[in-house]
Amino acid sequence: MEQNTLEITERSEVFEFTSLRAMVNQALQKEFGENQISNGLSSGFRDIDKIISGFKKGQLTTIAVKPGMGKTALMLSIANNVAIKNNYSVAIFSPERSSSKITHRLIESETGMSLQKLLNGKMKPSEKDHMLSLVSYIAKANMFLDDTPSLSADELVFKSRQLKIMHNIDLIIIDYLELLSTSITDTDSREDQLSKIVHVIKDIAKELNVPIVLFSQIPGSYSGNVSERPSVKDLPVFLSELSDVIMFLHRSDLYSRENNADEQNLVEVIIGKYDNQKDENVVPLRYLESLAKFTDR
Repeated sequence: MEQNTLEITERSEVFEFTSLRAMVNQALQKEFGENQISNGLSSGFRDIDKIISGFKKGQLTTIAVKPGMGKTALMLSIANNVAIKNNYSVAIFSPERSSSKITHRLIESETGMSLQKLLNGKMKPSEKDHMLSLVSYIAKANMFLDDTPSLSADELVFKSRQLKIMHNIDLIIIDYLELLSTSITDTDSREDQLSKIVHVIKDIAKELNVPIVLFSQIPGSYSGNVSERPSVKDLPVFLSELSDVIMFLHRSDLYSRENNADEQNLVEVIIGKYDNQKDENVVPLRYLESLAKFTDR
């Protein structure tokens, strides 16, 4: 009896060993396989994730966009990829657009159908059923919207903490920096106020251990050479220093009529800073204008 017990004990201990083959496979998968963004939250864009390894917890990603480049479309594409397609919890602070407008755009972007057409009843029964099934799928997403005008940094912090406690938020998106405010008694210059706000955003990302994607609007519009791209030097110093990742959206297709069919609606995402590296990487995305959304090329 004792001998049998000993044999069982020895046999169970043998199975605690890990084979070299399993470890090699694990290492290769981590280095070259799909687990390469295991430390980050996928943006939903394959080539962007390959470079930045996803949105990492506690980090601030700034996406700087000049007017008319498709800022809202990119924001909603990221939110859609994270919350609707991959079932993570996303908070969107958008002082610029109302929650209802954001919802309408999400529905139309995902379904490819006009919400107004549905509301007016101008749909075939089959179209209506299909649309409603898609809308119900969207409605299940863990997405939380706040459209408080002139949202203050203190309000942003308070609401972010509440969302983390109540819904364990995985990603916070802010659209956009220049619409946020400090205290009404703050008499500092606007640039100093924005610097304070970015410091607060950076701190709350670390405190809550969630990635924050901050959109910032670069003033002005492109002129002259269409090959001219925005870069880190176009940003205020405080923004370039405090951001862990910096990206820019550049649409040369808006300024050139000479693009061939394949180049039309191709948008460049310029990654100007990541992992303490400052070598620019350019990632092409496809802009589907009819749906107002971005996809992999």
